[in-house]
Amino acid sequence: MAKIAYIGVGNMGQAKILRLLGAGHTVTAYNRTPEKTRVVREAGATIAPTAAAAVEGADVVMSSVTNDDASRAVWTGPNGILAGKPRTGALLAECSTLSHDWVMELAGIVRARGLRYIDLPVAGRPDAAEAGELRVYAGCTKEELDELRPVLAAFSKKIFHFGPAGAGTAYKLIYNLLGVIQVASLAEAMVQCEAAGIDLNVAAEAFTLGYTGSRHVATHSAVMAQGKRNQPVGFSGRGRLKDSQYGVQFAGKLGRQALVGNAASAVFAQMVEIGMGELNDSELIDALRAIARNKQ
Repeated sequence: MAKIAYIGVGNMGQAKILRLLGAGHTVTAYNRTPEKTRVVREAGATIAPTAAAAVEGADVVMSSVTNDDASRAVWTGPNGILAGKPRTGALLAECSTLSHDWVMELAGIVRARGLRYIDLPVAGRPDAAEAGELRVYAGCTKEELDELRPVLAAFSKKIFHFGPAGAGTAYKLIYNLLGVIQVASLAEAMVQCEAAGIDLNVAAEAFTLGYTGSRHVATHSAVMAQGKRNQPVGFSGRGRLKDSQYGVQFAGKLGRQALVGNAASAVFAQMVEIGMGELNDSELIDALRAIARNKQ
């Protein structure tokens, strides 16, 4: 069993830590807001006062935070991961969805310290983590991934190896931008159906069973049709906006267009601008309703 340091105990971090503990691993966790660590502490995790303290002697270090700024702080801050002393040969992994530029910079910083860096974003919501069904998008060497597989088995059902560090994030940004486009276009389609007098439950079923169907369409259209609100947040509107911005930025870095991605990003920007950014992405439909009312 591995000694794991986990930095970032949000919804995803908490679910992964509980799975790691359940698999018999030892976990020391750190979160910038300590009150969010109660559940994992009660489950057996040790809570460290700083990220540097959390990684002392760790075999594996993982980080799950919100954005580039948060990642930079927990890795390179005065009490960050790189101020600590994991064991010699430890694997240091960033699991967050971040900009490709920062991930590549971070990989260089970590390696300059003589440490091993792994690019390890995941796909799936916290409920998938709780069920051990996340998909892992790895950027590292084959040998590093093989070494890490017993740890990843605690919370994942499929591991994709895309290449060296940065490749996992590259794919994750493309993947998430596609997801943003699907949810944004679905919300627009549903409010159009509503305006046309079409029953939203019938529309949701028809979208799901047609060629337009996907897991996003199936789950989100049903929630939108049923008018579910204020549920536990699986993916916030603000999170969608952040991911879309990083995805569009990466497309530009590749010299490829992201016209549809830019449009979808603008849709979620509206949700954030009217104060609904912390709500579930499925509540984008209510944001679009409010915007339509304001234009009348």
